[in-house]
Amino acid sequence: RNLTASPVLDIYYYRRLTSRQSFVLNMVGTYIDTDSSNSYDEGSLYHYTVDGKTYSLIGETLYENRLKYFTFSFGINYMQKSTRNEYGGNVTSLNVIHNNRLYAFADIKGSWNKFFYAAGIGASYLHYSQQKHNYDYWLFRPKLSLGYNFVDCLQLKYDFQCKEHVSRIAMISDAMIRINSMEWIAGSPDLKPNRDMENVVRLSYNKARWHSFVQGSYKMCIHSNMAAYERTVDDKFIYTQRNQKEIDALNIMLYTDFWIIPDKLSVMAYGGLFRCFNWGDDYTHCYTAYYASGNVNAYIGDFSLSVYADNGWRFLEGETRGYNGFDVALKSSYKYKNWQFS
Repeated sequence: RNLTASPVLDIYYYRRLTSRQSFVLNMVGTYIDTDSSNSYDEGSLYHYTVDGKTYSLIGETLYENRLKYFTFSFGINYMQKSTRNEYGGNVTSLNVIHNNRLYAFADIKGSWNKFFYAAGIGASYLHYSQQKHNYDYWLFRPKLSLGYNFVDCLQLKYDFQCKEHVSRIAMISDAMIRINSMEWIAGSPDLKPNRDMENVVRLSYNKARWHSFVQGSYKMCIHSNMAAYERTVDDKFIYTQRNQKEIDALNIMLYTDFWIIPDKLSVMAYGGLFRCFNWGDDYTHCYTAYYASGNVNAYIGDFSLSVYADNGWRFLEGETRGYNGFDVALKSSYKYKNWQFS
């Protein structure tokens, strides 16, 4: 049983200072009140409740100046968040968590001849405290986008960015919750953020009836939060998370769509390879998945017909394998005056 109430106040302000300059200010205040009750019986009743309250304030300001040769932007984002989760019943714990985050950046973007670019630098600071557990985390966050137009319809682009990833509240509490007679989940209050770096290269071709691209991306998650299992002497299996070595992901994809008959018959197809690398402190898991999808759309007078199929999606992160089943869909519709049947 779960009940959540969340009022939100959002204030947005925009002002054009001159024909080339603008200023944006956004403030959001949020309060979340959650009451939940969980119970099950495997021969003996296990029951716990959670009374949670979260207060957060997010502020953001952005200045932009469109100069002669490039556009300059500068922004600041600030967040302050306090969470109080009290557990009762078979779980007894009080979690009071405070988070502060400050992020500032500056960037330029423009074009020259057949080149177009965007480059920026930023820095983020995070402060976290929960009873005796606390940290201060700094991260330098560069960002780069560089592209080249060979001809009007053929373009090559490269993107790079670095950012932090912060754990969900559920995994940083100090509560230990029973899942069944042998499995438990234990929070890890000392979890720290990790650095994510992503490189993306895309070659795209665009014409009136044909759009296609091939893309390769490689993402590196340094000292990421990964699964850790402990088996106790009395055969309890305890799941938690720790900052371990690294999770990487390689994705190569080819996409194309084409109007065989303009405004009448179109086809779309894409497919690719997804390769996962997981390096934990005491395990290494690698996994390869292939995916493919296709779609055909036909428009004949007041009739339309669509056929879609894909083979699903798979990945392996840490020691968790994700799977999404295949999908096949057939859709048709007919329009008669003000009526539509589908």
